[in-house]
Amino acid sequence: MKISIVNPHIPVFQRNYAFRKTRRWQPLSTAIVAAWLEARGWEIDFVDAHVEDLDDATVVRRVKEFAPDVLYYSTERTDAWELPIPDTAYIEGFFREAEGQGLTASHVLLEGPHGSIFPEDMLKRLPAVDACLRGETEPVSFAALAAIEEGTPWSAVKSVSWRDDAGAIHHNEDDPAPLKYKDFPSPAWHLLPMDRYRDNAAPDVPFAMLETSRGCPMPCGYCYKQMFGDRQSKRDPEQVLDEVQEVVERYGVRRIMFQDQIFTLDRRHTAAVCQGLIDRGLAEKIEWRCQTRLNGMKNELLKLMRDAGCVEIYTGLETGSDTIQKEISKLTLEEFLNYRDYGESIGLTISPNMILGLPGETYETAIESIRFFHKLGIAMVPNVNITYPMTRYYHEAVDQDALAGDGWDEVVEGAGLVGTSLDKPTIDRIRDEASKLNRLLRWKKRAWGLVGARYGQRAAERLLRERGETVLRKVALT
Repeated sequence: MKISIVNPHIPVFQRNYAFRKTRRWQPLSTAIVAAWLEARGWEIDFVDAHVEDLDDATVVRRVKEFAPDVLYYSTERTDAWELPIPDTAYIEGFFREAEGQGLTASHVLLEGPHGSIFPEDMLKRLPAVDACLRGETEPVSFAALAAIEEGTPWSAVKSVSWRDDAGAIHHNEDDPAPLKYKDFPSPAWHLLPMDRYRDNAAPDVPFAMLETSRGCPMPCGYCYKQMFGDRQSKRDPEQVLDEVQEVVERYGVRRIMFQDQIFTLDRRHTAAVCQGLIDRGLAEKIEWRCQTRLNGMKNELLKLMRDAGCVEIYTGLETGSDTIQKEISKLTLEEFLNYRDYGESIGLTISPNMILGLPGETYETAIESIRFFHKLGIAMVPNVNITYPMTRYYHEAVDQDALAGDGWDEVVEGAGLVGTSLDKPTIDRIRDEASKLNRLLRWKKRAWGLVGARYGQRAAERLLRERGETVLRKVALT
């Protein structure tokens, strides 16, 4: 059978205060699906329109020329499933173009978070689509494509929402025991334009996005987690190492992002991957980054990660306000500063993620955050919280009648406002303050650079000392 796998061109999304950037990273999940199909003898045309800079008209013409039995359309990049583009315009635009050019296929499948979150809405908006594949990409895709191959009816496929011949929409139950990550094949890298993938921070360095695990048991209120669930599913360390070795030796990759939700959740697994990178000589050839939750992290593991080639860890600090930090139950600011200080001592950057407009946010807490990051030498980009459907914050907002729970538009309009005491003029003031401090920060960095120093160096240590002195003064006053 023939299949066209389409990863669309996804524009930067910015409306109201909702903003989502796009990245030129490998579409890992659909590349794994392609490898599974290839092993079963399918003929595949893999179109990564985003990295190839193809518009809808060009993609549709390419698909028409290939004349597939199945059109498989993915609505979002693998690395953005937790926080997808809060819009469907680009998806609808593709299918309008397909209709205009008379593109048809025996089966049209929609994969990704948009059809997982609002399957009924997507099927109504897109009459050409036969089925939405819900949840983690690979297990439901394997099942759905096997059903097409074998002539099995949609009613027998779990985690699928589908349209029958009469136009009625059905939602099958979720698969209670999907296939584990270690049982997936490795991605079909050879079907991707590997020379085009880059990380914006190092546009001249060959890049690959990989994962060692999926799933996150943490109770954060702002991430859409249904794609991977609460339980972690891991690759075997040797699988990870083989994949790293392949992209390094075959495609010249020198920069890697491990996109696990929590890279260090299973620390023995993390240690095995790191030791393997050292033992295979890969640590000398690459530098890599990851994201993780640092609570309870031991310095010994951080040192091993650095020895294995890790140069930066992104962690969900999210705020520089003690008040908001207590609400979201992340690291305390002192814990973060200790980790950042230790990381600096061994050449490992600990970078905080940041979100403004979390529940409880006020003008004062937002400014407190901006100033905290400024003192660390970090420009505070006002990334405003979007209350994503099916998250804990979303359910709370619906219960409190702050959201109706009926689509993306209200999510976009409520960005930064839901659950906070902020209004739009206040958010504008906060953004202006951030811009002023960011301009000042650029000048400080230039001035320090003229004398051979780096602004922000040893800042974590200084902030720890300042915070300690503040506590001591409070104790003295009581």
